[in-house]
Amino acid sequence: MLATAGTAQAAKSDCPKTYLCSWATTNFSGLPGKVAYDNSNLRQYYKFANSRSMYNNGTSCSVRVWAGTNYTGSSVVFKIGYQLHDTSNSVLRNGAGSNRWC
Repeated sequence: MLATAGTAQAAKSDCPKTYLCSWATTNFSGLPGKVAYDNSNLRQYYKFANSRSMYNNGTSCSVRVWAGTNYTGSSVVFKIGYQLHDTSNSVLRNGAGSNRWC
């Protein structure tokens, strides 16, 4: 599955360049959780374990996000600038488990 680009939202400005950000609410409402490196267990971070929207504000490459920890289960690729406003109809409907850049 490939995430699609969408329009900018004010709360997305809280996601710094070079980061993958996740919100525990749809449509990027509130403050995001942020990661900049590969993570085999995103479940340790509340806003990824309970992800409802996600945004790749990276500057050099895509990031693949798996539903399971240790890079298992279904996954979605977020190209630079791509976002998911609502994860409920995606493989991340139960949160994000792990991520790997490029």
